[in-house]
Amino acid sequence: MRQAIGNRVGPASGVLFFVLLMGGAMIHGYPDIRPSDSQLASWLANVDVSRFMAGANIEAIGVLLFIPFAAWLYGRLRQGRRDASIPAVTMLAAGAGWVAFTLPVLGAWAGLANQARTGLDVRVAQTVVAINQASYDMTAVVLGLTMLAAGVAIVRGGAMSQWVGWAAIVIGVIYVVTLSFGVDATPAGILGYVWIFAVACYYTFRPGGQRQLVATTGHQPVAGGLPATR
Repeated sequence: MRQAIGNRVGPASGVLFFVLLMGGAMIHGYPDIRPSDSQLASWLANVDVSRFMAGANIEAIGVLLFIPFAAWLYGRLRQGRRDASIPAVTMLAAGAGWVAFTLPVLGAWAGLANQARTGLDVRVAQTVVAINQASYDMTAVVLGLTMLAAGVAIVRGGAMSQWVGWAAIVIGVIYVVTLSFGVDATPAGILGYVWIFAVACYYTFRPGGQRQLVATTGHQPVAGGLPATR
């Protein structure tokens, strides 16, 4: 019974993670990436603090929902035909680290918006924005490690289809490679979130013992009656 509940709550948390993360960001908005003084001054003068705080809180709840999703994914990765415990544990630890590193960045943005009404000096604001952007870019490395470890666990253990694992590995590598010029500098920054959303949606709306991301012939049963493709 407990496992059945977890098999529903975990994926559903991943769906809500994506919806709240993106929804919260759309509600409050951010200044332009590496804005000029005039662009940042305009953003500070026009930001709706109440709306920003509401959106930031929604986004923070979304970030926290990654924890139950990662915990479920850890259990799912351990159900493959071969042992993938090391990359699965790495994924779980990196995922927890991503949550721990991301929440303070959201808090810093909220603090900046809250101080906007006091006539914050634009140079001070530029410093805060630069620190926030650099911190966010560093969280992409941790998320990239999460994706990379999940992909390795899938490819090695066979708990999900191989193409899902390779997609995660490619996304993880992209996150690390794009660090030098900023993860948001290209559309690739959203790929990790889309991967999480896709996996979460599949397991949310395809409940039950027989779950498989790609139906293929010749698969072998694994622990708990969950099939996996080669």
